[in-house]
Amino acid sequence: MKRKFLITIALLMVVLSSTLYCLPASAASTEEWTPRADLPEPRMGAAAVTVNGKIYVFGGASDSNQAFKGKKQKNTYEYDPSTNIWVKKTDMPTARAGLSAVVYNNKVYVIGGYLDVGTTLQRTNKVEVYDPSTDTWTEVANMPTARSWASAVTFNDKIYVFGGGKNANSNGTQNTALATVECYDPNTNEWTTKKDMPFTGNGAVAAVVQNKVYIFGGSDYSTGYGSIYEYNPEQDKWSFKMNSTVRNGNGIAVINDKVYLLGGANNGLVDIFDTVEIYDPLTNTVSSMLSLTFSRTQNVSVSIGNDLYVIGGTNDTNNQALKTVEMYTIKSPEPEPKPEPEPSGNRAILTITMTTGLDKEFDLSIEEVNAFINWYDAKENDVGPARYGLDKHNNNKGPFSKRIDYVIFKNILSFEVNEYSTAISASYLQ
Repeated sequence: MKRKFLITIALLMVVLSSTLYCLPASAASTEEWTPRADLPEPRMGAAAVTVNGKIYVFGGASDSNQAFKGKKQKNTYEYDPSTNIWVKKTDMPTARAGLSAVVYNNKVYVIGGYLDVGTTLQRTNKVEVYDPSTDTWTEVANMPTARSWASAVTFNDKIYVFGGGKNANSNGTQNTALATVECYDPNTNEWTTKKDMPFTGNGAVAAVVQNKVYIFGGSDYSTGYGSIYEYNPEQDKWSFKMNSTVRNGNGIAVINDKVYLLGGANNGLVDIFDTVEIYDPLTNTVSSMLSLTFSRTQNVSVSIGNDLYVIGGTNDTNNQALKTVEMYTIKSPEPEPKPEPEPSGNRAILTITMTTGLDKEFDLSIEEVNAFINWYDAKENDVGPARYGLDKHNNNKGPFSKRIDYVIFKNILSFEVNEYSTAISASYLQ
């Protein structure tokens, strides 16, 4: 006799109960710039890096409203965020401002800058190396081009220096912005020249994100730039990304692969900024966040974890550099909610109703259920044995190592399969 069957599918739903906990108002976090311990002395046009969780500030100028006019310094200061204390370390061999600094193998390479030679402002090509572990200084090969306000990064065991400004004549009265890019190999103590920047950038800043270098802003002493360029060191290739705010002499830091541009000024200090912009190389977009407490330029910035620091600088008032330090904690992005896992359906309840009205129930793996259904379907076409053995598994009782329940095809009225996550009912009628 021809058999008819009906299959119905019903989803089993699990209702989870949850409790919402609310923090008291006093425990809620406040997003703001937090004052930290001042620098021991006011500084503008300094350089700053982080090594092993501590901040190091080198050189800079004081006693003026701009670094080129101020007294050039050679101090080295170390800041411990855990104690909020600054400590004076061994001075640099050369007093200078408008310098750059990078870290390689836990040593700090302090590069270029300008110093006063009599009454003349003179650029330098000196490179001095500070070892925080021993608090000592050494010198390495001079940079080919003397320059100040250059930007520098470390990439793949090399140090790259971009742009800056130089003296165009011997008395230092005429300045020229540079597009020059030079690369230093600490392992060979040698410098090489790379492809020029697409612009002449004095006071531009640079950062490395995901194996690319990004250069921001700068000026040519008459025109300021808001351009953002990407440099591929492996290909020695430049590409334009976008235009943003015209600024130079600002702080820069990277957190979570995003670049933070802090403070700065447009060309000639006509406007000094308190703004903070965030560049996302992944999306090539610029956004903003809470402004600094006040405007400042010729400042430095670093990051430790998610903490963003802005240090010193000038706001072009009171003929004085700044020594204030502020910190802002960047919230980590909320993790994407994980989708609920799809029901695995690894096991199911097979219920077989016999022609006598007796129900036989088996807790089986899906593989065992499928094997039974395949036998049943084949037997409907008169293929295969008349009986089928089902392992009783957890229903094994007594001293037996295994119990098999055999069902006879002609005695089956219907059967039903209920997966633990999805219920599938199948009724087979004689």
